[in-house]
Amino acid sequence: MTAAQQGDRQAFGRLVQRYRGRVYATAMAITADHHEACELTQEAFVRALGGMARLEDPDRFGSWVRGITYTLGQDLRRRAARERRHLQQVAEERKGVAPPADAGPAAQEAQDQRSAELAAAVSTLPESTRIALDLRFREGLSYAEIAEVMGVPASTVRGLLYRGTRALRLKLRPGLAPGGKSA
Repeated sequence: MTAAQQGDRQAFGRLVQRYRGRVYATAMAITADHHEACELTQEAFVRALGGMARLEDPDRFGSWVRGITYTLGQDLRRRAARERRHLQQVAEERKGVAPPADAGPAAQEAQDQRSAELAAAVSTLPESTRIALDLRFREGLSYAEIAEVMGVPASTVRGLLYRGTRALRLKLRPGLAPGGKSA
């Protein structure tokens, strides 16, 4: 770490090798697209390389670079949302109507359908909740690690995870009371 902070590119390369998978997983949690996640991962490490001198606690490199990834991902999502709105406006002006919504795939086996239901339910959650759930349940991060990546207190992470799992439970099993018991 010290060598990387002093400009040793090989040392920084070793850090990239060590943390690339974790940074990519964070990028996938934000983008849900392999190519965008790869670009976001690369950009996060470029930014990290430029900011190594500002890293105060070298032991926090992993969380720090994931935090950079999270920030870059939020910027990417905002830009993409603006672009979508603009393209939709252009399409509406040209056609006079909004473009048709994408139709879902044909019904699949029960497990595939359940996965699709879960994905749909998760997509309705607020972005910060989706990211916290993904980092916790897909990536297996602790509350403290999620808090560090997202730049929020651990108590906020606890709240996001509680509200997210509760909302999913109610959406996927509407007959269950909030405690998980039949109503």
